[in-house]
Amino acid sequence: MPTAKKTAHTATKKSASTRTQKRTPSHAQTPNHSSRNNYPNVLVHGMCGWGKDEIFGQYFRYWGGLKGDIQEYLKSKGYETFVASMGPISSNWDRACELYAFLRGGMVDYGAVHSARYGHSRYGRSYPGVFPQWSETNKVHLIGHSQGGPTSRTLIQLLEHGDADEVAFVPGSHEAPSSDLFKGGKRWVHSLTSVAGVHNGTPVADDMGALIADLLHAAASTAGLAENEPIFDFSLQQWGLEREKGEGFAEYIRRCLGSKIWKTNDCCAYDLSLVAAHFQNALVLTSPDVYYSSYAVDGTFEGPFGVRLPAPNMNPALKLGGVLIGKNERDLPGGADAWRPNDGAVPVPSAQYPFGHAHEAVVAGNTEKPKKGVWYVHPTLTGKDHISVITPWLNVTIEELNAFYEGIASHNRSLPA
Repeated sequence: MPTAKKTAHTATKKSASTRTQKRTPSHAQTPNHSSRNNYPNVLVHGMCGWGKDEIFGQYFRYWGGLKGDIQEYLKSKGYETFVASMGPISSNWDRACELYAFLRGGMVDYGAVHSARYGHSRYGRSYPGVFPQWSETNKVHLIGHSQGGPTSRTLIQLLEHGDADEVAFVPGSHEAPSSDLFKGGKRWVHSLTSVAGVHNGTPVADDMGALIADLLHAAASTAGLAENEPIFDFSLQQWGLEREKGEGFAEYIRRCLGSKIWKTNDCCAYDLSLVAAHFQNALVLTSPDVYYSSYAVDGTFEGPFGVRLPAPNMNPALKLGGVLIGKNERDLPGGADAWRPNDGAVPVPSAQYPFGHAHEAVVAGNTEKPKKGVWYVHPTLTGKDHISVITPWLNVTIEELNAFYEGIASHNRSLPA
């Protein structure tokens, strides 16, 4: 596959309800039967995302929009696929705990130490478990969009290395011991593909509340839903922010955006910031047992004085972010100019690979077998934005998105088991 420069790994440390999505048979998609695998794909949504079986997902799919359904398309091609459901504004840690429970089943345990540190409940929702046989012999492929990228990395870190603080926790007479998630030793993920992932932070994290409101209102409008409809749940049971009976969409958004969660470091706004990403990249490893690849997206064009401007087809909910990032003046790795190309939410350098981690550029025509523990950076996708890589918009069709994710699924299946 690749040529280009590499960097070394960094130091180690720690880093529901949904109807069961039934397991369906997989069929070979590659001729190399001796080395292919049949592990399922898990679509991991980003900030402001939702699962298919939530109320909003029944009107408007995160992975496919109004008319498309990327999960069902992949299943029709023989690729077993699940659509995860996690807190849309929660931290990477909390979302990783939820993703673990979503796959394995059971009540979410955020960890006694972590929960006490940030002042929320230790337990969250209960999931039926879409893949209870998940193990070292029944691995998964994670496909993460936006915050789904760093959330997936956090899950891999916890699975493989656990957390020393949670393991050291001694439960009282009325407390349960730490979740198995925090004990480590679980090499249960075969690959991670990141699409527009936020691995090095984004400048718009400083104004995350406004971006969240714009994105959710834009999605509701596109789906033709009124603001008084109770269609979205922030899944913040651990913070006591369950949607109240009869509470409308707009009212619920305002209440959650005014919550104390934003004053902590246990939410998406902090985890997606430039500062938080720097520390996370030093603590969350790139695993030597996992295959990695990434796709960055650029929905801008060159404007005057070296700035980047949103393309005409950029989703209106993203254009302000595209302008703000496009005129970046921060002194960041690679220089301020390098951070200006963006998809309306994430600068291109942030989506390519975690700084300080091994990486190589994907070169067309190179047939070298991919290696584990290396981020393979695909050429930047252009003509799209942060939303149109998951949902059709203007010139981006569902057929194009289906083909894109089918290519990822086909590559995942070809990876040696």
